[in-house]
Amino acid sequence: MKARHILILLATALMCGACERTLDFDGPESEKATDLVVNATAIAGSPLCVYVSRAYQIDEVPSVMYYDYQHAVLYRDDFINDYRVDDYLQKTAVKQAQVTAEVVNGDVSYQMAFDEINLMYACNYVPREGDRIRITVQNGTSTVTAETEVPAKPAIEVVSHEVLPEDPYEDMGDLVNQADTIMRLTCRISGVDDNSYYRLRVRSERSQTLKSESQWGYQWNNNYYVMQDIYFSEDDMFTDNRLTRGFGGWPAYFSSTFSSEQVGGNSRTFTLDSPLAYIHTLDFNKTTTEDIPEIEPRVMVELQAVSPDLYRYLKSMELYRISEVDRNAEPTLIHSNVKDGWGIFGSLSFDRVYIPYD
Repeated sequence: MKARHILILLATALMCGACERTLDFDGPESEKATDLVVNATAIAGSPLCVYVSRAYQIDEVPSVMYYDYQHAVLYRDDFINDYRVDDYLQKTAVKQAQVTAEVVNGDVSYQMAFDEINLMYACNYVPREGDRIRITVQNGTSTVTAETEVPAKPAIEVVSHEVLPEDPYEDMGDLVNQADTIMRLTCRISGVDDNSYYRLRVRSERSQTLKSESQWGYQWNNNYYVMQDIYFSEDDMFTDNRLTRGFGGWPAYFSSTFSSEQVGGNSRTFTLDSPLAYIHTLDFNKTTTEDIPEIEPRVMVELQAVSPDLYRYLKSMELYRISEVDRNAEPTLIHSNVKDGWGIFGSLSFDRVYIPYD
């Protein structure tokens, strides 16, 4: 009896072993013939600009200093240039490429020139809704291309708004530059098409000029601009069950990017809460280099219609930013639509409304 059991086990082991096969793995190094990275977003009504840089192996990435997330997205003063930290771009930008933007459905092309100050390629072409655009980048023997079509402008309106008598989010410890004031807005999206994609930006913003004087009588003004991009809503249109952790004040399972399927029809009315951005009076004792016009406290509500590739890129980035820093963890792939290269070329159009604090 025991001998028969042993034979059965041996036969099973042989069958399992016969099913094993070594598979070839084509890693990223063999998938791309170039190290060129192209990043651009064609925005209806704004001149087109394209960033071209190089990709590096993980052990060859240039060393740079990074600001923390809160500093980068929540605060600007005269000494930080509009949240831009371009140390990495300074070291990786490709400055001698030939960059062409072609409006495929308009039969016209534009040669783009490199802007040394902003480290990007620019031209006088202003994308319009419905434009189908192809970017071609040539550098040495490498050529990469990417395409996008600018979506139709969406529509959003603020049906009503009110300032809440108390702050229901006072325990949100990750949220900085937040005052105790919350504006609740009821908004309505309309004209939603099938198979379309959207992103909702809600920004509380304000600015202030602080006058300073030294003990020697030297006077100067410090101009501050502060904004808060994080908002909250219980509407399931913003639910993404893959986002199992919060990030920088954004709650878990919340995404500002959604599809027409989540809207659930041609229109939708929903409610959201926007924390008032807070201005402190800290004096850095430095002279100013930029004049920021004073902005009274207000909330900007902006609905973007985004291209499918830009939607997938934004979704992958939301996952990437909460990924564990663990070599054994499953990698998070960042969506790319650049043929024979890396990066994202997306497009968007938008509708924007400003609601001042009363």
